[in-house]
Amino acid sequence: MRKYKNQTLISVIVLAVGFTCFALAMLWIRYEMTFDSFHKNAGQIYVVYTPNASQVGYSRQSRRALAAHLKTTFPEVANATQISSATRTITVNGVEYPSVSIISVDSVFFEMFDVKILEGSHEFLISGSRKIAITREKAIQLFGNEHPIGKTIIVNNNELTISTIVT
Repeated sequence: MRKYKNQTLISVIVLAVGFTCFALAMLWIRYEMTFDSFHKNAGQIYVVYTPNASQVGYSRQSRRALAAHLKTTFPEVANATQISSATRTITVNGVEYPSVSIISVDSVFFEMFDVKILEGSHEFLISGSRKIAITREKAIQLFGNEHPIGKTIIVNNNELTISTIVT
């Protein structure tokens, strides 16, 4: 080691970088393997990736037609749901909140995932309704201690009424 100091130093640095990369890769793999494991029947839930038309790569967003097609075409598919997500600016009482995550789902989503309706109605699931559901955390962030059901928010110049609080 004394005779080849530079080579020894380089070997130790490369070994340290290798161990670090291995550790980070294992953390990432563990995260990916346990990402949705808190859902009941997590071992039977699969995500369909579709080609992303606007960017290079794939998207987890699906259309209602795909969910219906999977369920009718493949007998092993017990249930299929549609999920679309976007980041939007919303306005509440004249205050803008940029970069709010909005998820659009159908009613089958509630059969497949452990999302519970804490308060309110199922009106937000009716296609074309101007009703939405929000989480309790988002309700506190937007309205504080005020009761959010019946309040309105503006998303993309569309006025929507909160009808439900979910977990």
